Amino acid sequence: MKLSTPKNTQAEVLFELIKKGSVSIKEFSWMEGFRTRVSELALNHSIPLLKTTETGINKHGNSFHYRRHSLPLDKVEFALGVYDKINKN
Repeated sequence: MKLSTPKNTQAEVLFELIKKGSVSIKEFSWMEGFRTRVSELALNHSIPLLKTTETGINKHGNSFHYRRHSLPLDKVEFALGVYDKINKN
């Protein structure tokens, strides 16, 4: 599946969801507003995301929890349509 290059942060998150199946703050630590982009995709564009809690270890050896957001396989075609719509700006 060939997707055009993302032109905004919302499209960037959706691009990764479509290509890799899931995203988390660990992959997007550079993006200010990552959680907002995920919420916008779910609430404004009706993309159903499955959420799981994962555990990581920081540089001091302390554990922390974060969410991984996954795109169900049966919703990929729908997500492609949304991607085309939001990637115009």
